[in-house]
Amino acid sequence: MNIAVPLPHIEASDGVLRAIEIGNALVRRGHRFTLFTPEGLPPSWIEFAGEVRPFRARGDETFDVGVCGDYSVAEDFDAIPAETRWFYFSSEGDAKEKLIVRRSYRFLGNSEGLCRKLELRYPITCHRAPGGIDPKVFHRLESGERESRPEGEFRILTSGQIDRRNSGVDRVIRAVEGIHRRNPGIRLVFIDAPAGRDRAEPASIVRTRVPCEFHLDPPRDRLARLISRADVFVGAERRAGWFDSAAEAMACGIPVVCTPAGTTDFAVDGVTALVAPLGLPFLLRRRILRLMADPSLRNRLSRAGSAKIRDFTWDFLASRLEGIFGRT
Repeated sequence: MNIAVPLPHIEASDGVLRAIEIGNALVRRGHRFTLFTPEGLPPSWIEFAGEVRPFRARGDETFDVGVCGDYSVAEDFDAIPAETRWFYFSSEGDAKEKLIVRRSYRFLGNSEGLCRKLELRYPITCHRAPGGIDPKVFHRLESGERESRPEGEFRILTSGQIDRRNSGVDRVIRAVEGIHRRNPGIRLVFIDAPAGRDRAEPASIVRTRVPCEFHLDPPRDRLARLISRADVFVGAERRAGWFDSAAEAMACGIPVVCTPAGTTDFAVDGVTALVAPLGLPFLLRRRILRLMADPSLRNRLSRAGSAKIRDFTWDFLASRLEGIFGRT
């Protein structure tokens, strides 16, 4: 297949990363994959096996499949000749959502939960395309590779934009504060938690007595090591398509406490994770305390979670997309 995808830019972001990883996986499977961006320059921060062209070249040839995942480039997407045209939802509630579903597109969603919500809200079929994970980046470390730390320390990892309401990071902080009073060894770790457009230091926003540690935009080759220093990952997303951080922690063998937002594909309560029905601090706190008190439960969720998430690599997603595009 010959596939085209427009992007508003080529800088590091979740949407761009998703397009590049899917493109790399499809190229490995023998397909041609072209990104269209305003300047047509390749990414400098990650390897990309496909082609990159400027928007001015978007009408030069006809593609078998066009895929767009960003509302801001929908008009540019319409200018790319394609036999079938897909919009790939990765979040819900955008102001332009109603306009997109009225267009003559076919639809993909990056999680079961998101697809289900969209199908209940609109008269559309949303094809499930969840994932993905790069197992070369996110994987379990052997015990000898893990860093030592002070005795009695219990590290709780979270991730997300601290100033973004739907991220739920504020609720995670409150949940941990309720535990820290009786467990002074608690340490709260933030990975990749930028705070607004100016990327201010999260430490200038977070106000808590819990000892904190911040890692902003760590190199990809350090992510597994940083994540594996944690005892538990806790996420309280209110709205999410695919909850990347929870999936990445699970791939690294870290027990996960989460809400159903963005996790229904891989987080099965009591089997692969502990799932709170809502991201309320007291509900999160109960589940964190269960894991703190039960090392065998942590170990069981660690192994079951890392096994489950193997079903959601980028290569598995590429295979699923091949089937979806080939059937329709």
